[in-house]
Amino acid sequence: MLLLSAGFYVAGFIHLRADFPNGSPWMDWSKMTDEGWYGGAAIHHFVQGSWYLPDSFNPSVAMPVWPLMLAVWFAAFGVSMIAARILTMLLYGVSLALLYRLVRQARSGPLAAGVVLLTVINPFCYCFDRLAVLEPVTVFWMMMALWLAGETPRESRWRQILLGILIFLLVLTKVTGVVLVPAVLYMMAAGWEWPSLAGNQSLHLLWDRDLWRGAAALAVPVGTAAVLWEGYMRFLVRPRYRDDYRFLFKINAYHAHLSIVPKMAWVALRDGGWMNPVEFFLGVVLGSLALVWLRELWKIPIFGAAFLAMLGNLAYIGYHTNFQPRYYLVIAMPLAILVGLGAAALWDRCRPPVRRWGSLAITGVVAGSLAWAALGMAVQTIGYVLHPEYTFRNAANGIAAVVGTEGDAAKIGARSVLLSDSGDDITLWIGIPAVCASLDPHGLDATLNRYKPRWFAAWPGWESPTIEKVGRRYRMIEVAHYRVFDDPKRQNLVLYQLMPISPRASN
Repeated sequence: MLLLSAGFYVAGFIHLRADFPNGSPWMDWSKMTDEGWYGGAAIHHFVQGSWYLPDSFNPSVAMPVWPLMLAVWFAAFGVSMIAARILTMLLYGVSLALLYRLVRQARSGPLAAGVVLLTVINPFCYCFDRLAVLEPVTVFWMMMALWLAGETPRESRWRQILLGILIFLLVLTKVTGVVLVPAVLYMMAAGWEWPSLAGNQSLHLLWDRDLWRGAAALAVPVGTAAVLWEGYMRFLVRPRYRDDYRFLFKINAYHAHLSIVPKMAWVALRDGGWMNPVEFFLGVVLGSLALVWLRELWKIPIFGAAFLAMLGNLAYIGYHTNFQPRYYLVIAMPLAILVGLGAAALWDRCRPPVRRWGSLAITGVVAGSLAWAALGMAVQTIGYVLHPEYTFRNAANGIAAVVGTEGDAAKIGARSVLLSDSGDDITLWIGIPAVCASLDPHGLDATLNRYKPRWFAAWPGWESPTIEKVGRRYRMIEVAHYRVFDDPKRQNLVLYQLMPISPRASN
């Protein structure tokens, strides 16, 4: 199983220039924008000479960890899409190794290899872990934090401080990482011998020194992360980049009204089937059974941590009401842990001398369903590996040919900036400087006045309001048209040359 897992993992490095697979069930915006947006500070630093672009979209102010990692990587290997994706895949490999270690510590035997295999053959993981977006990096820091939390005794203050640093990095990689903090703290506390709540001891908990020492130990990583975050906000964000920080939360201010919370919770659960409907259904069932029947699972720290990680992310997705498939990537490894350990607990109930035929039947259904799901996932992933498409790369190369950059940003004058929501992604492909079109904290006019773009690459089915605004300032000459991806609203990328309209002509 480990050799098979290694084979599927290595297959992820094949065709890294290819599109996010067309024909997949996941229509996610990230394949067009997020690889550039959220690594933008590193891209801008090397291509435009400054990590910060005034009057433009600067999400790195609130989430600086991934751009910093990319900056170090780009300094060694150059700025390119394939370099960014290789780094993401390497982080994914470390996450898989930590997944194996955590499950192996919880239960001996081949189960850990099976959990890794269940993850790496999943086409959902194959598609999204190959993108240079925030979610694979979030998974990396989550797995690092869970591993260290399981290795941290109450007496080791330095390890607790280090865990606080990891929590800080997790939250500054993606702000929603805060919903994973309870899982990390649970993993830390579950390995300790907390006072029993049974019997008369429950009457004396408030006076139990062991309980207070444990609570103090939990407070160390939380306090460390809080101090680091407050220092970051106080000394960097608030004095200089307050508007950019607030703007990121303004454009992501989706949340469910209390009246529709049940409906949104159902949608969040339903869309969990994106990862794989059989695996997700089994995870929900086995997690629910652990609450009422398979109670022995709570003796395994990583099971409870995975349960809380999955529950926290599902609660956030339902509350946020922005049901993008990539948000579920953070759940994929916790889901595999729940399913693997839950199935193993069922199997334990079938073995002599406690053989129970009802449990044996349930275990058989679970094992058969998982085997069928695993076969289907493996076949679909192999299909994606064998049939790559290169529509986005080809479009970027076409833009380079029209603009005349030939990938050399040094040949581009200040007026040759590309205006596009996918501009930073295109920069990763061909090296042309770009600025975001629709996400502008001070309005599009401020962006146009500062950067005076000469080219505009737009998705007409998605950006019609932006196209209309640009058309008030420039005469837009369509010079090229590219068919990209298979999204109904974002499958046509049009390149316009922008000719400024004089104030007299506009009047």
